[in-house]
Order: sequence, then structure tokens, then C-alpha cells
Amino acid sequence: MSRRVQWRYMVVGLGFVGLAGVRGAQGAPVWAAVFLLASAVNVWLAFHEGPSATAAEASSEAARVDRSEVDLSLEGYRTSVRQWQVLGVVCLLVGGGLLLLQPLVAVFAGAAALFALHRARRAGRAVATLQRAQLVCD
Repeated sequence: MSRRVQWRYMVVGLGFVGLAGVRGAQGAPVWAAVFLLASAVNVWLAFHEGPSATAAEASSEAARVDRSEVDLSLEGYRTSVRQWQVLGVVCLLVGGGLLLLQPLVAVFAGAAALFALHRARRAGRAVATLQRAQLVCD
């Protein structure tokens, strides 16, 4: 399946690469690693948050919703739930590590984890809605 790239995440990721380079040149390897990690997360989001080409084409057509479209959307939201949960757990782990090194920065990692878990919850509600829609399509 072909996916479209979300360019805003790519731009933010490149900004983090620049920050990592600056902090590395200033002799702050911990900050350079944090910014490289943030860059990697943004590049990952650029490819995984973009709508698939088939989903974009399907949404542009005003067609009757059938079972296959509901199944496709349901699978996409289930994947999104898992991705946001993994990202939230990673942010919590990074925040725990940063708590020992830079307690103030750990607050930002915790906030990112809360945001990721919030997005996972929203995607979970969409999954529940689509499961109800599956029952209606039958």
C-alpha cells in the first residue's frame, strides 16, 4: 500500500537534526542524542501518520459505504492505536531516563507521553465506533 508523506513532520525532524548538530558541536552529547531521538520519531510519524493513497482516493469519492471500507478503516485505526501506545511507552521510558539526567526535560517527555496516550484513546474510540458500524453493515 502506498502512503503519502506528512511533510510537516519531516520539516520538524530536520529541525531536530539541526539542533542535534548544534548541541553536539557545543559539547552536549546528551542533548544531541535527545534531539536525534526526536528527529527519528518525527520521521517515523511522517510516514505512518500520512493517509494511504487508497484511503485518500476513497474519501474523495462520495460513494456508499460498504463492508470493505469499514474493515479497511477499522484496521487502520487499530494500527494507529498500537503505534500511539508504543510511542507513549517509549516517551515514558525516555522521560524516566531523563529524570536522572535532566529533571526539567523529563517533564516534556512526560507531556509527550500523555499526548501520545490521549491520541491512542481517541483512536480507540474510533475503533469502537467502526465496530458498531460493522454491525450495521451486516
